[in-house]
Amino acid sequence: MPNRFNQRKHVAFTAMPRRKRRNAVVRLGWKIRRNVAQTGITEFWTDQLLEDLEDPERQHQWADVYLLGSDRLTLWNAEIITTRLAMSDAIRERAFTDAWARLNADEQERESSFETVAVPRKRAGGMRLREWVHQPDVHYPQFDMRTFAQECERLEDHIRATEPPKIGESFATDRDYAYGIGLHAVVAETNINRDAIVRTIQRFREFGERDWSELD
Repeated sequence: MPNRFNQRKHVAFTAMPRRKRRNAVVRLGWKIRRNVAQTGITEFWTDQLLEDLEDPERQHQWADVYLLGSDRLTLWNAEIITTRLAMSDAIRERAFTDAWARLNADEQERESSFETVAVPRKRAGGMRLREWVHQPDVHYPQFDMRTFAQECERLEDHIRATEPPKIGESFATDRDYAYGIGLHAVVAETNINRDAIVRTIQRFREFGERDWSELD
């Protein structure tokens, strides 16, 4: 929805002057090199905690990383997710879309609206805060008196059990990013840790840094 903060469309990284792109690539290279002593990572930069010393068994289903491209004018702004997470996202989206289509306009308006109320200030001149007001659940006849959320959950279970979407490994690029070129990678990894990210980067480069899907 347009607002005063995004009325001006951003300039895509690939449309920027060569000097600006080259400077961005150089700065990312500096960030990676400065971080090596602390993390030992030489292939990419991220501000995410990939290894939790307090919970070494913790697994990650996604990671946002930045890596240098194959030339001096390219850097990749990458999101890497597991096929497991991609499957869950696809099922959730399909269930929501199917349930939403069975609501009329008034019901859709009710489900998408929200209300907030002002929170009393703790002291004079303090920050103004607002909190979300929980709306009463509505049970719909077309969902056998289930709420919208309950119907979405039912559909998710049904889709997962009867017709799960086909999900495979893939690389999808997006050249409309303001910082770098977007890369959405879906990989058959159980844990997105440093080794998994390095393997993903190596495969992406082996494929020539381009779109690819094993389902094609």
